[in-house]
Amino acid sequence: MPTFTLPALPDLSPAAPVLWRGRVWTGVEDAALEDGAVLTRGGRIEAVGPAGRLTVPGDTVTVQTGGTILPGLIDLHVHARPRYLPWFVAAGVTTVRDACNSLETVAALLTPAGLAPRVLPSGPLLDGPDTVFRKFGSGAVHEPGDGQERSAGALIVRTPAQAERAVAFLADQGVTHLKLYETLAPEAYAAATRAAARLNLPVMTDLGLLTTRGRAAQVDARQALALGVRSVEHASGFALAATRAGFDPAGELPTALLDELAALTVAAGAALVPTLSVFAPLTTDTLADQRDLPLAGQGGPLRESLDGQWRAVHAGTRPIRALARADARLAAQLAGRIARLGGRVGAGTDTPAGAFTLPGGSLHAELERLVRAGLTPTQALRAATGTAADILGRADLGRVQPGAVADLLVVAGDPSADVRATRDVRLVVQGGRPLTPATLRAALEA
Repeated sequence: MPTFTLPALPDLSPAAPVLWRGRVWTGVEDAALEDGAVLTRGGRIEAVGPAGRLTVPGDTVTVQTGGTILPGLIDLHVHARPRYLPWFVAAGVTTVRDACNSLETVAALLTPAGLAPRVLPSGPLLDGPDTVFRKFGSGAVHEPGDGQERSAGALIVRTPAQAERAVAFLADQGVTHLKLYETLAPEAYAAATRAAARLNLPVMTDLGLLTTRGRAAQVDARQALALGVRSVEHASGFALAATRAGFDPAGELPTALLDELAALTVAAGAALVPTLSVFAPLTTDTLADQRDLPLAGQGGPLRESLDGQWRAVHAGTRPIRALARADARLAAQLAGRIARLGGRVGAGTDTPAGAFTLPGGSLHAELERLVRAGLTPTQALRAATGTAADILGRADLGRVQPGAVADLLVVAGDPSADVRATRDVRLVVQGGRPLTPATLRAALEA
C-alpha cells in the first residue's frame, strides 16, 4: 500500500479506498484517538478506529495527515450567494443551512459551477405584512396573487389559510426546512408550524431582537417553543418573553428567569443557534482581530464588496450599542445554560449578513465564542458537527463514523483541547475527495 504525507498527495479518486491516519476526533466521543485512522471509499466512511486495528483492502492508499481529523464543519445559519460558496469549503465548512434566499438564488446555490458546500435551503421566509423585507424593493416580497413567488425573499401571509398554502408551496419547491420571521401573526405562525409538521419540514425561527424588531413581534420564544420549532435563531424572542414576564431585557435578567427559559428550550427538544458572532461587532467600535481566521486575508473584488457592506452595517448600529450588548449577553447566557442542561446548541454565523462575518472563516470564531459562553471545547465542536447534524435531521453528516458522508477536516493541533486549533486548516476532504490548500486557493482565484 502506498503511503503519502501532506501536502504531497496524488490525485485520489473518491471511489478509491483511502486510509487517513492521525489523531481522530469522531464527534461521538469526547476524547480523540491519538493514533487513529479513517477508511473512506465511494464518498463514504467505511471504518474508523485505532490505526493498528483496522483491516483495509490491499489497494488502499494511506495518507499520514500529521494532524487531527474531525468531521467537516456545518454552519447552521448563512445567507449564501453563489460567488462565495468556495470560501466555505476552503475554511473546512462542508455543509451550510441557508436561512433565506429567493428561489432563483436557491436554484443557483444547488447547481454551483465550482467548489461548493452542501446547501440545505429554506427558500423565502414567511413573514407578516409589516415585514422589514419591503425596504429591499418590490421583488423582495410576494403576496398571494401578485405572481412573484420565484423572486420573493419573503412570502407574506396574513391568515392561517395563506400560511398553509405558503408552506405547501415551499415544500413543493424542495426546501429542506422552513423559516418563520418577526411579524407573523400568532394564528398564522401556528398554522405554519402545523402545516410544516404534517410535511415533516423542520422550522427555524427568527423572532427579532432588541437591536431589530423583537419588541414589536407578536410571537415570543415561549410560544414558538410550544409550537414545536426545531431551532431558535440568534436567541430571538427571548427578550420579548422576558418583557412579557415583567422584566427589562435591556438590563440584567434574573437568574431564575434565565434558568427557566433555558429549561423550556431543552424540554421542548429545540435547539438554540445563538450566532454570537453577529452581536460581537455591534457591541463596540473596536473590531476583533480576525487575522488568524481562515481566508481573513483573502482579497479581490468580492472581499471589497463585502467589506463595504459590513462597514455600512457596523456604522449604522452605533446608536444601539447598549442594546447589542444586551442581546449578546442574553444569547451567551442562554447558550451556556442550555449546554449545561444537556440541550442542543448549534453553531451559526449569519454570514455575510452580520457585520464582518466571513463566509466560512467566521464559523471558527463562533466556536471560540461558544466556549467563552460556557461550552466545553467538545460541546462547541459538536455545535458545528454532530449536534448541528441532529438539528438538520441528517444522521449521515457531522460525525466520523461508518456510513457517514466522507466530509473530513484535517487541522494542526487538538481542537478537542483548544478549539482555536480548527483555524489551522491543513486539508479538507469533501465526499472522499481531498482538497489541499493549493487546490482550495486555485478554486478561490477561479
